[in-house]
Amino acid sequence: MQPDATALKSTLAAAGVPCQLEESGLGLVARVAASDTFSALAALREKDFPMLVDLLGMDTVDDIEITYHVRSFTRDQEVFIKTNVPYSGELTSVWHVYASALLPERETAELFGLTLACHPNPKRLLTTEGVDPLLLKSVPIRTAEEVRNR
Repeated sequence: MQPDATALKSTLAAAGVPCQLEESGLGLVARVAASDTFSALAALREKDFPMLVDLLGMDTVDDIEITYHVRSFTRDQEVFIKTNVPYSGELTSVWHVYASALLPERETAELFGLTLACHPNPKRLLTTEGVDPLLLKSVPIRTAEEVRNR
């Protein structure tokens, strides 16, 4: 079931979070500033969206777009919060709001070259030091032969 856009906008406004709402193939998407992400997710958690389903990133060529997918079981609704972080920027952890964000935040920060702030363990999760952020479009893809001959 699709959440009510007016109710979502008023929930975020009550938390002091300006947003732009849009309908997409995903469903209802609220775009917020990176500095307002924590407040937006905390407001949704208080309004019966207790589960962070996933957190993912995407290189848009201009910056990194971070998407938070939250779910309400009692309402049978899903909301997507999107924010943009500059390349080599700082991603503020939301693990205080959603503990399930601990590992996806580390993965996203590592694979897109972001700094993870306010996280209890911001170390690399998948690769070792010196490995370029693998999901940036600016990082060249190596062929299997290049990897074997390394």
